[in-house]
Amino acid sequence: MRAQKKVLIITSTFPRSDTDHQVPWLGKLVQSINTSGLEVEVMVPAFKGSRSYSYHGIKVHRFRYAPTSLEFLTHEEGAVFKLRQKPWLYIIALSYIVFGCFEVIRLLRQTRYDVVHVQWPFPNGIFGILARYIGKCRLVLTFHGAGFTLMRRVPFGKKIMHWIISCADVVIANSSFTKKQIVCIKSVPVEIIPFASAVLTQRLELSHSDSNIKRKFFKILFVGRLIERKGLIYLIRAVSKLVKSGKNVKLDIVGDGPLFSSLYKKVVSLDLDENILFHREVGENQLAGYYKSCDLFILPSIVDEWGDTEGLGVVLIEAMNFGKPVIASNVGGIGDIVKDGQNGILVTQKDVQSLVDAIMEIIKHPRRAKQLGGAGRNMIQKHFDWQKIIKRSIDIYYT
Repeated sequence: MRAQKKVLIITSTFPRSDTDHQVPWLGKLVQSINTSGLEVEVMVPAFKGSRSYSYHGIKVHRFRYAPTSLEFLTHEEGAVFKLRQKPWLYIIALSYIVFGCFEVIRLLRQTRYDVVHVQWPFPNGIFGILARYIGKCRLVLTFHGAGFTLMRRVPFGKKIMHWIISCADVVIANSSFTKKQIVCIKSVPVEIIPFASAVLTQRLELSHSDSNIKRKFFKILFVGRLIERKGLIYLIRAVSKLVKSGKNVKLDIVGDGPLFSSLYKKVVSLDLDENILFHREVGENQLAGYYKSCDLFILPSIVDEWGDTEGLGVVLIEAMNFGKPVIASNVGGIGDIVKDGQNGILVTQKDVQSLVDAIMEIIKHPRRAKQLGGAGRNMIQKHFDWQKIIKRSIDIYYT
């Protein structure tokens, strides 16, 4: 019998209530760890004055770092995007770091933690280092990729990142792509744990009626935040080409974000408002329904102007878990999930014609599409099983 340990999860983003769908996999991870015999608490910044609360029985400590009207550095679009749009937020970021340090010290005075697990270590790793040396805690860092984009924009960012990595007892990456970025900063052992989506890992079996729907149109699905690096504009242009060539396709866009207005205007200007539908807020059951009913899932991600791209591509895992054929850009950590020609199709980023050709391959060859979907589902169940991910995470706390 393992001794019970107290774990503090430090993160920049966490569900703001039991019904909030912000980083759902992290909420599910914390719940699963907490019910395994470990005692878990979460430290996360406030969002517009939000207070500490209990999330499914887990203490969530939210620290204030700015006046309510300015307390929006994290959550929703994420800090990296917001700092790009509003450079003055770097001042708020400094306040975030200072008050985050105060919060760590406050928590250490109250509780003796055995492990501190930091998500998105740049700059949250600073809080973890404080806990490691003041509270004598074991420090675990999990990188998801986004922090490296911010690192390159901050003075002495690489040196700060090197220091953060050097202080860790365990370093985790969500993909081989993220691991390469870590070891380029400092050569350390890195565990790869692909934190898949817990929302849909318990796959809804396709019913006979769902798997044999006969429609007059071919249904494509995109799920994700409406931000530049998702490359959605290229998928919209590809759909436009298909419609102009006489193909009866429909695209469901599930998600919201700062580019909604510009993307919607583009759809209207191309006279595609009957072919492309936006669904900005959906619940878990609705999302499962979209996955279940689509013929093809596409993630047309790109490397954006800041060098930011997909650390992994969790939505691909979700789609493949439903046995759907997938098309994705060959960028970032996507290659850990999609093996071109084996369980999906990889295309060149920003290449509209490449997208069109790949979509036509799926439309013209339904048997091939079904084979790709089946292979994808088998791979996800083997390598991205949620219970295995939980077990590996818990084992790290005890090693």
